[in-house]
This record gives sequence, structure tokens and C-alpha cells, in this order.
Amino acid sequence: MTTDLREELTALADTQTFSPDPAAWDRGRRARRRDRVVRGAAVVAVVGVIAGSAVLVARPDPVGPADDPVRDGAIPSRIADPHGPLVTDLAFGRASVAYVDELGQPFLVSATTGETRPVELPDFPEIGDDLAAWFHGPALALSPDGERLAYPAGSSVERVRGVTTVSTGWYRVVDLTTGETGLVDLVPGTGTPRAMTWTADGEIAIDVFARITQPGEVPPITSWTIDPATGDSSTSALTGVVAPGEGISAPYPLDDEPVRAVPFETADGRDPGRELAADLYPSGASVTPVGWADDSLLVARVDGPAGSYVEGDHLVLMTSPDRPRSEWTYRILLRDVPDASSLSLAVDLVPDLDGTSAQVLTHDFGDTTDPDAGRGRVPYVLGALMALLSGLAFVRMMVKRA
Repeated sequence: MTTDLREELTALADTQTFSPDPAAWDRGRRARRRDRVVRGAAVVAVVGVIAGSAVLVARPDPVGPADDPVRDGAIPSRIADPHGPLVTDLAFGRASVAYVDELGQPFLVSATTGETRPVELPDFPEIGDDLAAWFHGPALALSPDGERLAYPAGSSVERVRGVTTVSTGWYRVVDLTTGETGLVDLVPGTGTPRAMTWTADGEIAIDVFARITQPGEVPPITSWTIDPATGDSSTSALTGVVAPGEGISAPYPLDDEPVRAVPFETADGRDPGRELAADLYPSGASVTPVGWADDSLLVARVDGPAGSYVEGDHLVLMTSPDRPRSEWTYRILLRDVPDASSLSLAVDLVPDLDGTSAQVLTHDFGDTTDPDAGRGRVPYVLGALMALLSGLAFVRMMVKRA
């Protein structure tokens, strides 16, 4: 026998009494408010996730680890192949490395991104000026902080009696922050420039061949320092790359022949030398000084011949011979140096040694060869879109439940 539910409920209402709790209405209202607060908090959380994802996508890639950002720049752990158009605006920013390739094209490596770019330098010597024949040191010289670049002007090069000379020698200095350039005159009557670098206090140091009077005569080498701001000059007792303390220098080699000991000079004319490790370079290596990271640590370009522990061009950090052997260190900065006739380094960007062999002296900027830097953010973009869609679906579900 089937009983109609409506009739049963009507009979129950007629025979039973019901007295509702007066507080029930208040409890229902409070529950309703709590439900709204929960839904609002959920919406705010989802919006926060979406906004955070958007910030992650819009924020540029970090230059360094979170606990060690490269704010002022660093030496890259590898020099990437150059890409992008020729840089004509010389407000390049701080550079960590400068070099000239075998075709005579100058390049700069950014100290903050690690990117390598070809640059157009006014009055830079062309390959026809036979730059390699008359200039033995770096044809580009970065200041220790990487903010200025100096180089010889090529239009003044000429040949007399088969010897390259400079008729109206001058250098150009570029401020890589502003892009402004200025000319610095050579010291009158000093002869043919051989090499140049920067001193620790911001002057240009130039090695020159003295003028010869007899054919076949081997000209002596003298050294001068020039203040690019005032043009004031003075002689130096040391040639080559002089240490900040000015007590010792590393001279430029006369040729590229391998040596078993790195030559050094002191102000009193001694050559203390520093032997290369035989287990690293059993046949010796050619060594060209680049700059001083401090008053006892030399950065040098070493070319290890076949059979060496490290073959080919690389940059090293070595202790000068005026320090006891107990303080001796030999660290490789860069294992692969571009094929270049000239290379200069912003030596102030090399961190101070803390005494541990595991200390990182260069920074890994990642892959800087891809001109489309946005490709590296694709995973973040996809993640942000998924977070957005999930958030919208969640908000829609909460609204329906309400």
C-alpha cells in the first residue's frame, strides 16, 4: 500500500508541535558570513597566485644566484660566440673582456649579462695597418673596473725604412658608461708604441721602442704613463704590466715561443722569474700578461702546446715571485679564449681569493648565444597560463556554490 508523502507530512504537522530554537537563525547567519569570507579568501589567494606568476614572467632573468647576485659585473666562466648587430652606440656599459679577432674586429663582453657583441670603434686600426706587427700587447685595453676602453688610433701608422713608426701618435679613450670618447697624445719623441695597459690608479701605461739611429739596431724599450684627464706624463722604471704596488712587473714577451718560467721585473733590474709547473706544461707554454688582480696576483694568457694538461689558449691567475712559495697559487680563470690577436680583462672584477681551491672566480651567465632571450621563459609563461585557467575555474565553482 503506497502512502502519499504529502498526506503523511500534512498529518504529521497537524498532530505534532514544533518550537524552533531562537538562536538557530543567528547561527545560520554566522555560517553564511563565514562561507562568504572563505570564498573571498580563496579568490584573493588565486588572484595572488596569478599575479605572482605574472611578475615571474615579467621579471628579467636573474644575473646570479639569489645569495650572490652580480650587481657590479663579473668575469664570465666562458666567452660565448658573438651575435647580434654591430654596436655603434658606445654607451655599452661595463665590460668584463675586450678582444680583437683574427679579422681585426673588436668585441666587448658585457660584465652584467655575459653577452659578446661586435663594436664599431672610431679610428680603430684596420687589418691593413699591420696591427699585429707593430703592437705586441693588447690592442684594446680595458680599465681595471671595465668602465673605460683605450686603443691606438690607426690613422697615424706609417712605415719608414721598413720599420713601423707613428707620425702623430695618439690614443682614443672611450667611456663605456656615457659613450663619450677623447684623444690622448703620445709623449713627443718617445718612438713607436709597443704595448699599453692601464695602471691601478687610472693612467695609461705605454711601452715604446726608442727611436733607432742605425739600420738593424735593436731599439731599447722604455715605459711611460699618461693621465688621460690631463695629458701629464712620466717615465716608469718598469716595462710591461706593472703591479699596483709598483714593485714588480710582468713584461710582454718578445715572441710567442714557449717558456718554462714566467719572466718578471723588479725596480732594481732583477728578473726573479716564476717557473711554470712541469706537470701542467711539460714543454713549457707561451705567456702574455693581461693585468694584476691585486699587487701579487697576475692574470696572464697562457697558450699550452699539444701535450699540456691544458692545451690551447686560456687565462690563469698566478702569484708573483715576490711572494713566498707557501702563498703560491695557480688558478685557471677561463679555459677557452677566443681566437684573438689581443685580449684584455677588467681585472677588478676578479674576486679576492679566500684561500679555498673551490672558490668560484668567474660567473656562469648561462647560454648567452641565443638572441631571443624570451625563449628561456617559455616554461614560466605556460605555468602562468595554467595557474590563470585553474584560478578562474576555481572562482567560477565557488560562485556557483554560493
